[in-house]
Amino acid sequence: MNNRPSGIDDRPEQLREPIIKADGVTESERYLAKLGEKSFLNLWSYPSPFRDQKLKGKGDGKELCDLLVVCDRHVIIFSEKTIEWPNAALDVAWSRWARRALESSAKQVKGAERWIAEFPDRVFLDRECTIPFPIDFPPIDARVVHRVLVARGASQACREYFGEGSGSLLIRPDIRDDHHWSNRVETKPFAVGDLDPSGSFVHVFDEIALDIVLSELDTIRDFTDYLEKRQAFIRSGDLLEAHGEENLLAFYAVKINADGDHDFVYDKKDTPVSIDRQHYKELIRDPRYVAKKREDEVSYLWDKLIEVFTNRMLDGTSIVLDGYEFELRKNELGVRYMALQSRFARRSHGQAVVGALEKGKNADRFFRTMLSPDGSKENDTAFFIQTFKYLDWMEDKGGYEQYRRKRTEGALIYAQGLLERYPHLERVVGISREPPAQGRGVSEDLIYAEQAEWTDEERQSITEACEAIGVLQGELRERAWGGQEFPDVESIIIERPATRPEPRGLNRRQRRAMRSKAKRKGK
Repeated sequence: MNNRPSGIDDRPEQLREPIIKADGVTESERYLAKLGEKSFLNLWSYPSPFRDQKLKGKGDGKELCDLLVVCDRHVIIFSEKTIEWPNAALDVAWSRWARRALESSAKQVKGAERWIAEFPDRVFLDRECTIPFPIDFPPIDARVVHRVLVARGASQACREYFGEGSGSLLIRPDIRDDHHWSNRVETKPFAVGDLDPSGSFVHVFDEIALDIVLSELDTIRDFTDYLEKRQAFIRSGDLLEAHGEENLLAFYAVKINADGDHDFVYDKKDTPVSIDRQHYKELIRDPRYVAKKREDEVSYLWDKLIEVFTNRMLDGTSIVLDGYEFELRKNELGVRYMALQSRFARRSHGQAVVGALEKGKNADRFFRTMLSPDGSKENDTAFFIQTFKYLDWMEDKGGYEQYRRKRTEGALIYAQGLLERYPHLERVVGISREPPAQGRGVSEDLIYAEQAEWTDEERQSITEACEAIGVLQGELRERAWGGQEFPDVESIIIERPATRPEPRGLNRRQRRAMRSKAKRKGK
């Protein structure tokens, strides 16, 4: 799949009907839609989809939810309610607000999950139910559904009640079912727990919490990892309470489990743990956090590369070379695996791309590959970037279209060569383009190839094709990436160990050694 170089043609040809999304009806729904596009990117985030539930084929469809995100095995169902804080005594006001903000939304996301499971082909983008939902839902046996409620309207009252904090609601796992609002029990104002303890977990975020969580976890991978571990932690019995979502997030953000992932790990002798209001404040003023944000800047180049392709897919201007057909449900695969990378991994990829573009200025063809070795974690997908110069003599050899075809063919040969050389790989995703500063504009090709059961003859053919264009000859020059998520800098003194970031990017032995060294120093 290709995109036109802007310097050659600034008016991309309309090749197929664009995919038109809803914007959301209310201001808060439109804000939720913008957050979704920013965090989950536009190809996988759809505001206000509809279910085809017409009576005898007449009337309009019914709104399924306020935002639906579908990517790989994950389905995130958002329901948003903005409820004005009632003018009543505190216990009455809380019960009224919680019932109106939470009960109907919980029913909506539960119904949406059931509808998607039973009628996946009857989900549409428009009220008239003429534009089918463009992304395949994952198989039910592999599907992970996340129910998310966004409850607005209580933050100011919450802030006034506690006299401190951001106004984000407390998390109290012992509050269950209708005990959030029932007049049969003593309710806990401004606290939420488990709305459906016998069913799928329901995550509740107020407007303050949602902004913070999606600013800190602004990739599909990071957000869904958090939701899965958040659900497990709240239902584990290990959490007494957390004073605001941002503090629960800060507790999670600085802890690394034995597999090298963020998690709610802590010394079990302190069970159940109570997380106070200082964790997030202390995290964001730690110089290591500031350094992380600075180091993450290059990672957003990866986001921009994804959007280069997704924007064209959605607006119907993606160019497909002769012999290929465009089908969004299939062409989405390549960018999907790019989107499934965490922010930390995108930092590594962004640095690799920047270096490759610089190297490509001085080479007619240049490849840089990002892969993990056999035996390492999450090593089934490799990425590469190819720069290929458009040279003057190519004008007489078919011009730009022929150049682009040759560029794509070379990238496909390289992708197959990687799969043949590294059998632990399941797939390869490549980006192919001109190097910077050629003065002709830039076009990008997206390459996607999967591992296959090749015959000896096919393997020999791949080897010969690589030899013919001079790629993958001999051993690749390998260089390990040694970045840390929270780079070591001169840190302020933080007494509370819960807010001290543990280094991510080191192996288990190195992390244990660093923790032991810190204990010996009395930190």
